[in-house]
Amino acid sequence: MPDRYESYLLIAAGGFAGACARYLVNGAIPGIVGILVINVAGCYLLGVLMYESIFIGAFSARARILCGAGFIGAFTTFSTFSLLTFEAAPLFAALNVIGSLALGLAAVYLGRATVLSIGGKAWKR
Repeated sequence: MPDRYESYLLIAAGGFAGACARYLVNGAIPGIVGILVINVAGCYLLGVLMYESIFIGAFSARARILCGAGFIGAFTTFSTFSLLTFEAAPLFAALNVIGSLALGLAAVYLGRATVLSIGGKAWKR
């Protein structure tokens, strides 16, 4: 396990990359749809990362800190999701909330399924 200061540096490096990636994706797909894509992709990536650590264990603690708390934490954005949903027309706002939740949960499930298909029966637990 990395020490506290190393963890901060890993989070900062991952956070820088995640924030830049979010900026690029949101530039390519602006507005509420872009934020939906970003958050669903982040759910998938976090599902892969977390279930990989349970079922395969190939990523180090450092890699999980860099990717999870750093990259994915900065890539996804609940505050922008909330603001754009608040500003949307009521029907579109409701569809965005329901769609974000459903697609986010599906993406985590897909991340887990990806890991299980790669790891097969070689589970850590």
